[in-house]
Amino acid sequence: SIAFIGYSLIVLLEYFNLIPYKSLFKITSYLYQDTQYIVTTILLIGVVFALIFITGKNFAQILKEKNEELSQNRKKLEEFSNKLEEKVRFRTLELQKSKDQLSVLYKISRTISSTLKLDDILQTILDFSIKISGAGRGSIMLLDKKKRIFFIKIPYDKSEKNIDKINFAENENTIGWVVKNKKFLYIEDLENNKHFSKIKIIRRRIKQLLIIPVIVEDKVIGVINLENTSLSSDTIDLLRSFSEGAAVAINNARLYQKIKDSYFEIAKALAQAIEAKDPYTHGHSARVVEYTVLIAQKLDLPEEEKELLKYASMLHDIGKIGVRGIILNNSKGLTGEEYDEIRKHPLVGEGIIQPIELLQPIRPLIRHHHEWYNGKGYPDGLSGE
Repeated sequence: SIAFIGYSLIVLLEYFNLIPYKSLFKITSYLYQDTQYIVTTILLIGVVFALIFITGKNFAQILKEKNEELSQNRKKLEEFSNKLEEKVRFRTLELQKSKDQLSVLYKISRTISSTLKLDDILQTILDFSIKISGAGRGSIMLLDKKKRIFFIKIPYDKSEKNIDKINFAENENTIGWVVKNKKFLYIEDLENNKHFSKIKIIRRRIKQLLIIPVIVEDKVIGVINLENTSLSSDTIDLLRSFSEGAAVAINNARLYQKIKDSYFEIAKALAQAIEAKDPYTHGHSARVVEYTVLIAQKLDLPEEEKELLKYASMLHDIGKIGVRGIILNNSKGLTGEEYDEIRKHPLVGEGIIQPIELLQPIRPLIRHHHEWYNGKGYPDGLSGE
């Protein structure tokens, strides 16, 4: 019907913002419901066409412009969506990278804090440094405070010839620069760097070299050398964090070694004190240590066991401190009572070292060093193996 046509035109005009919607919609709806107002509807259609004529536009042009506008809006929306997606992806990668870096640092810290053996710590540090940087090879140099030189402590390849001949004075060339500035040093063209002519002792081609200072209490105690590696800011940040943790681990291991060395010096002093009290056994403890170490090496025992055996050998007779000198120096023979007193020295020795945490593993060795295979030893009469 004419009313329906008029209604449809009104809806289209409203869609294209050419006529108010609410007022005309009420009129047209009413006309659509009541066909008696045909004349009014015809007039309304005339008004519609008059409006179109006034605007100087036709529906095709309007439709085209609206389509172009929609297309532009869609394009802008797609661009915004792509940018947003890229930002989200980049941020996700950053977070993943940070997570991976934290994971690596956590694994490293767990590994190097699980031991106080300097060589094991240094080897772990070198292995992780090579892994992080993607280097082909590497080494760790430590400072010899007495000689004031840096020497290679942990090489990448221990079978490398002449590796022990490479050392640098504390203030020499590039090492001196690292010591002075306490910063990373990256040498991109090592082959043509005159300062590193010594490195040619190693017969292999090294293109790039990264030197990382290991700093403790604001002093460079060593350097990590990484060969044939390229750098990124993320890698540098990770290596910097890693080197700080490595420095702490190295320092702890050195302090622990100093403590152990001090214990051994005390053990030697105690052994000498015992021998001063009992000249008959002068040099006995030192000879026991010597033979014990030789046997341990022949049996290829672990380093930790060798060290404990050395302590036990040095201190095995420490309990004689509790035995009267007149008995120790008796060359005529002992009475039964005196012999019983002598037989107590393993128990006395065990009691002396009991409070010392470091020496706990050797307590059984001191207590039982007079046991025999046939069970006739003392103090517990143990037998067999």
